[in-house]
Amino acid sequence: MVPIKLYIRSVNKAEIRKTFLERRKNLSRSQYWILNGMIVEQIAQINWSQFKLVHLFMPISDNKEVDTFSILEYFKEHEPKLQIVIPKTDFETMEMENILFDPVYTILGRNKYNIPEPIHGRPISPQLIDAVIMPLLAFDLQGNRVGYGKGFYDRFLESCRPDTSRIGLSFFEPIEAVEDVNDHDKKMHACITPDRIWEFS
Repeated sequence: MVPIKLYIRSVNKAEIRKTFLERRKNLSRSQYWILNGMIVEQIAQINWSQFKLVHLFMPISDNKEVDTFSILEYFKEHEPKLQIVIPKTDFETMEMENILFDPVYTILGRNKYNIPEPIHGRPISPQLIDAVIMPLLAFDLQGNRVGYGKGFYDRFLESCRPDTSRIGLSFFEPIEAVEDVNDHDKKMHACITPDRIWEFS
């Protein structure tokens, strides 16, 4: 199956969110799982031995986000030495706590937004995280990411080391440019799509 390509020029974030949420929700069940499998194949191309601790978001299934449970399974089988942290979100402070994930002992619940998150566990400092795998709705050719507009990841990345790798996951190819990028937006170093890994300087 050929991944869905969207040839879109400069667009503002509000329009991008509307367009890409609709496109993602319109994916059929078979399209969704085929594209997920292709993203896991791209994940397998990365040299994960360069990282010790990786932050991995958990998917909002209602929004058809990339199924990161499949990525967890890949890491468990093929990268057993890699440590994973999963976010637990505080919607009052608008910040995230990173909880060390254990495939045997970590229990996941769902918060009021139906996002899976650890019920309990050991918090990990953002300064120890080597790579952040984060959700998005769209991205552009410069590595600008468009999320849901709450700024969770932009604030979180502020607390990470400057050399922490920022990696997005997207079912779709990039648009040409996000019009309304601001100083608080954190560019990605790479974005993984079904047919390639985009890298940004």
